[in-house]
Amino acid sequence: MTPVETTAPYRIPAGDGLANIWWKTGRMTVKVGAAETGNAFSQIETDDPRGGATPLHVHHNEDETFYVLEGEITVLVDGERIDLAASDFAFAPRGIPHAYIVTSDRARMLTTLSPGGLEELFVELGTPVLGTEPPATAALPPMPELARAFAGYGCEVLGPPPSLADLS
Repeated sequence: MTPVETTAPYRIPAGDGLANIWWKTGRMTVKVGAAETGNAFSQIETDDPRGGATPLHVHHNEDETFYVLEGEITVLVDGERIDLAASDFAFAPRGIPHAYIVTSDRARMLTTLSPGGLEELFVELGTPVLGTEPPATAALPPMPELARAFAGYGCEVLGPPPSLADLS
């Protein structure tokens, strides 16, 4: 990532970020990280296709929020189903198992992690965006490697990503 001065104001144009990576089946753009906020939070813009989902996981250090910019997602938080559309918001407190899945053709959202730092994991394991086309295969390490990497950041992978069939 290209850090900017901690707590200094800055602007990032649409479509740009401190880091742009392919992650899972979509694209992540780090808008702000721990280095820029004195570790207070990080914010990531995610653009995922239908069926794009995170593994069921729990953050032991961070609260996580989801704000949908375009499209629709379902967030599963501690067994509760929360359906979100554009301009909807959800909160997943630390220590609570959660995952999300994109239910529309595409979805763009802002995810905020507080405190910051976990964005470094995505940058470390993701595939840098070098053009407009995603890689031919999903940009996600095998599940055992992913679980080990997340554990190093205080995040526990509990199970596979939900599928659209799981929501029926």
